[in-house]
Formats: sequence, C-alpha cells, structure tokens
Amino acid sequence: MDFEIDVSGEDILNDGYTIVVADKNNTIKGFKFHRELIQILRARQGEGRYRYQNSKQGKSLFRVRLYCIAVYYLFRSIKHEYGFKNNEINLRICEDFQGHEQDINSNLMPLLKDDLGLIINRPIYQKLSKGSNADKYAYLMRKDTKNQIKGYIDISMDEFEYYLKKK
Repeated sequence: MDFEIDVSGEDILNDGYTIVVADKNNTIKGFKFHRELIQILRARQGEGRYRYQNSKQGKSLFRVRLYCIAVYYLFRSIKHEYGFKNNEINLRICEDFQGHEQDINSNLMPLLKDDLGLIINRPIYQKLSKGSNADKYAYLMRKDTKNQIKGYIDISMDEFEYYLKKK
C-alpha cells in the first residue's frame, strides 16, 4: 500500500498545525494540534520532563518527535479501522522537516515496525504534488475550524507523553 504524509501550518507548535496520512483510495486520517495541548507540551518540555533539552537542537528534535508520534497514531488508527493487506507499506513523506530525514527515520520507523508490525519500504522524501490527497486534506483540515471533515483522530496528552518522557 502506498501512503503519503503531509502537513499544513507553519510550525508544529502552532495552533491548527495539521498532519495527514492519506492514500490514493481516500483513506485519510489527520491530527490537528490545538492551543491547550501545545501550551502543556511546551511548558513540560521547558521544565525538563522530556528527554529533549531546552536548546535549539533539543527543541528541533522535540518537534520531530511530536511529528513522528502523531504519524504513528494516524497509522494505528488506519490499521484498526481498515487493516493492511500484508502489513507492507510504501511512504512518500513531504519534505516539511528538511535536514531531519534521518531523525524522522530513526524515530518513526521503530514505532511503525515494532509497535504496529508494519513492514516499511525505504521512505521517499519529496515535495508532494498539490493534487495529492495528503497535501489537499492537510490544507483543508487545517482550515476546517469546526472539524467537520471526516478522518480526524484524537491523541491524548498521555499518549504523547508515553513516547516523550524520560525513561
């Protein structure tokens, strides 16, 4: 199965930032960050509760980790709702975190492989076309102020923190 991952918004720690996983058959799942979640995440990261230091590099890695956690929960939702034929997937990931492809691979692939049992072929990082479902729905979901588009998932603070806290 072929999936695309795209985002819409300026910064993952901004209200309304949206991450979408989609395929060409209209399997679409999205997550939108909201102000309260962002405030709590920022405060707790600043307090040193997470494994990411309050430095420029630490904040950057923190953002990548949040992205990967959200993508993991999007795929988990897809797996529970639709299943996967043979658990083998191809990923096209939009280059929204340029220069952090290796960080994404080292954070995301173990979550998808170990926790969901997916077989991931080497992900391709590229600019997605404007007509792709992931690009289109990331934008539409971010602009959807009443959250009426089908496909949103909720990710609780506890679910984020499970993968963020110092062990």
